[in-house]
Amino acid sequence: MRAGPLSRLVRPTPPRLMWGIAFAVCMIAVETLVVYPLREISTEAALSMIYLIGVLVVSMVWGLWLGVAAAVASALAYVIFHVHPVGSIIVRDTREWAALVVFLAVAVLSSALADLSRLRAVEAQESDLTAEMARLLLNTDDVALVLPAVAHRVARALGLPSAAIELAAAPEDGRHWAFPLRDRGTCFGILRVPSNVPERTVRRLRAQVAPSLASLLRAGHERAAVLATLEASRERQRQLATEQAALGRVATLVAHGASPSEVFDAIRTELHVLLGEHITWLLRFERDGTASVVSTSLPGLRPDQMRWPVEGDSVLARVWAGGRPARVDSFEDLTGPGAALARELGIRSVVGVPVVVDGRLWGMAAVASARPDPLPADTEARVVDFVDLAAIAIANADSRAELAASRARLVAATDQTRKRIERDLHDGALQQFIAVGLRLGAVQAALPPELVQAKAELSGTLHSLNSAVDNLREISRGLHPAPLAMGGLVPAFKALARRSVVPVELDLDVGRRMPPVVEVAAYYVVSEALTNAARHAHASVVRVQAGTRGGALCLSIHDDGIGGADPGRGTGLTGLNDRVDALGGRVTVTSPHGGGTLLSVTIPIPPAESGTTELATTEAGGSGATDPRGTPAGGRGRSRR
Repeated sequence: MRAGPLSRLVRPTPPRLMWGIAFAVCMIAVETLVVYPLREISTEAALSMIYLIGVLVVSMVWGLWLGVAAAVASALAYVIFHVHPVGSIIVRDTREWAALVVFLAVAVLSSALADLSRLRAVEAQESDLTAEMARLLLNTDDVALVLPAVAHRVARALGLPSAAIELAAAPEDGRHWAFPLRDRGTCFGILRVPSNVPERTVRRLRAQVAPSLASLLRAGHERAAVLATLEASRERQRQLATEQAALGRVATLVAHGASPSEVFDAIRTELHVLLGEHITWLLRFERDGTASVVSTSLPGLRPDQMRWPVEGDSVLARVWAGGRPARVDSFEDLTGPGAALARELGIRSVVGVPVVVDGRLWGMAAVASARPDPLPADTEARVVDFVDLAAIAIANADSRAELAASRARLVAATDQTRKRIERDLHDGALQQFIAVGLRLGAVQAALPPELVQAKAELSGTLHSLNSAVDNLREISRGLHPAPLAMGGLVPAFKALARRSVVPVELDLDVGRRMPPVVEVAAYYVVSEALTNAARHAHASVVRVQAGTRGGALCLSIHDDGIGGADPGRGTGLTGLNDRVDALGGRVTVTSPHGGGTLLSVTIPIPPAESGTTELATTEAGGSGATDPRGTPAGGRGRSRR
């Protein structure tokens, strides 16, 4: 987004003070000269307002104190050059004194407001810089690749000649400042800038930019690690899917009554497909202490090579003795008939995995390679996964449970972040705006009745400030609803019903507070449903039911609108479905054309940990909270809004 003319004046690090003093002197001189030709066509009060231009510019660029100094100097210039007797600082007329006092008050107040706007603009630039760094660092698979771009954004935002981010820690060299990027005791590198930057910029880098950058670097590294883990998990899932498909084909063959040899060949063939070009074997342990080859991908074996003795230092002997997977990477130094047969067949390395049937060691599945390099390190694991159906099922269940738990943690972390931002807005910016509004109101009340114009200007400023406060309060409420944190679902649903443009009938049977992730998910489900009913359904009434059944929160939102809702056409219901699905819940949308829309949601309620109820009560400001109509928070309520 391109910056406007005024925003270009507001810089996080203001120019040097001497430049500000020189600019203020020049502006006062120019304003003094401009007043002379306007004296014949304008009033003295209006002429004095011309000096406010320089005061506002100085305050926006250099801050409050230089702005106040410029206001005092402007008042003196006005008295000396435009108040009789000209050339003197003595004011004899009482009206001139009153005008001078009003001018100083307005100038100082304007300087304060301009400085406040400068501070807000600087905070916005800080937020923009943090957002830009987050966009770069949190949308890449390799953090090191985007570090030059991040350093360029930092240099451009702070007006630095250059900046560099190095992953290796290094001391300051006299020509550069080196700010360690440390977060939670871990150093992720340094931010290096030239040593000739202003002291104010150094303080800003140390106190704000470096900590934010360190946190984002940690998040970027964690994201890269998570992506690597997810990629490995996806690869693992693909392998499991291939193995499951292979086992499915074998099971189909068994179900169709295939002979044992056909089943053996099918198992060995699927194993060969899974592991690539390696030689695969399926052997069965016999009662006479030998192992017979029941299937192999190696053609041309003689009858005497189809039965191997289980003795000596061989994979067969190791599997038979230990009942665990075994590996041999070279047969050059091994002795025994099994090693001799492997050398005769040109086999360089072998991995064997026991096949257990009904708790009995039935045989061995083997993978052999004629290449000089040993078999891959994960060969044993892949063969074990294939021959052990129970291990596959457990691995699949664990991966799904971990994915569901990870999604639930992400939802909880998002809700906590939204709550923290809402709290920061409410306790920070909103309170500051309200305090400024109170001060402006006090100044307006203290002005004499004859200063109609000043009062009107202050009234307009107060109106704009109140509008900004209302907008900020609405944004804060949208991030994390206060009634939900204070009293739970019942007061939160009633607040939604009061704000809805469509009448809402509530039937709530929620007897206790639930975990925050469940309450937040339920709140946004009802909020999105009421919004859709108002915008798209043309409904005349919406009925909201909520209750707990079987360890789950059940929601039903039904409107009498036109129906025809399609969750696939928008992101609202899709996002809600993802949120509920991450918690293990279910969302069902029934919306026939002309028959209204029914949204049914079931969200499992996890067991409450010790202290959960007390914590929720404390955060809400105490127990026994009630909604505006007196219904106890978390209790049963039935009403129509």
